[in-house]
Amino acid sequence: MMKESTFLLTNKRKAPALLLGLVAVIASHSAIADTQLNITGTIKASPCTINIPTGGVNVDLGDSIEASSLITAGSATAWKPIAIEVNSCPATTTSATMTLNGTADTTETQMYKNTGSATEVQIELQSAAGASLGNGSTMVQDIDSKTNGTTFNMQARAYSSAGKATPGDINGVVQLSFVYQ
Repeated sequence: MMKESTFLLTNKRKAPALLLGLVAVIASHSAIADTQLNITGTIKASPCTINIPTGGVNVDLGDSIEASSLITAGSATAWKPIAIEVNSCPATTTSATMTLNGTADTTETQMYKNTGSATEVQIELQSAAGASLGNGSTMVQDIDSKTNGTTFNMQARAYSSAGKATPGDINGVVQLSFVYQ
């Protein structure tokens, strides 16, 4: 009889555990819901090759600029041409966008700050067509389907908005970023 009693006691302990397990399974089934997985993406054009020397493009505004040539407000040096060649673009690439970023001058915000020792001098950058290319500016060029490339033609010069430029170095850095479509 003792065995029967122990047996019943053991069954009584297993029954609540079994009942709780069954409730958990039923509850988990009621928490299951149908849902969908949305998958998105964008295919962009493969990059082109940018034909620039190691270390970047160096634009020499001149080693013998006379301070007297920048003594008058609004005076500037001669333009120096810059050509950035983009080539070897995939056949599906139709355009390239170049974005320019640098430190804007505090006085002439559409120009770049001269970080060299010459004072009262800004660095002016334009497209070859004459559009200002200040900080954050973009240029968009179509990719020639025959050559699979394009050239971004620009020009730079030293400019003195206030005049009275002092002798010293002219230095500036502009970062170019490219996006292809």
